[in-house]
Amino acid sequence: MQVANIIVKQGALRSKPSFIGQMITNLNYGEAVEISENSNGWSKAKVVKTGQIGWIHTSAIAKQSTALKSGDLNSGKSHSATSDELALAGKGFNRQVEQQFKAQNPNVDFSWINKMETFRVSDSQIAKFLKEGQVMPLGGGA
Repeated sequence: MQVANIIVKQGALRSKPSFIGQMITNLNYGEAVEISENSNGWSKAKVVKTGQIGWIHTSAIAKQSTALKSGDLNSGKSHSATSDELALAGKGFNRQVEQQFKAQNPNVDFSWINKMETFRVSDSQIAKFLKEGQVMPLGGGA
C-alpha cells in the first residue's frame, strides 16, 4: 500500500470508480489515505483516520506526504491559512502566482472563476445528465 494525501479542498470517496458511484464520505485537504489499486483514473483508498474504504479520483490525491506550516519563523508572527489557500498551495498555486497572472492578463474577468468555484452539482443531477445524454462514464459504472 502507498500513502497519499488529499490535495483538493474536498474529495469524494465513492463506492465504485465512477463519479456517479454512491458517495461514502467527503475527505478534506491533507487527509491521508492508503492506496491499494488503480483503475481508469481512480484509486481504491482506505482512509487512515477512519478505515473507510472506497474509490477516489486520482486527480484529488498526491502520493506524497504534505507538510503544512504557517507563520514566519523569523518574525514570530503566525498566519492561519484558509482551506482555500491550503488547497491552492497543494497544487503549487499561491497569491503571488495569482497576482502575476492577473497582471499579465488585465482584461480577464476573474469574477466568473470565483463564482464557478461555488457551483455544486449533486450526484442525482450528474446521473440525470448522463442518462439524458446517453453518456457512459469511462470504465462503465453508470
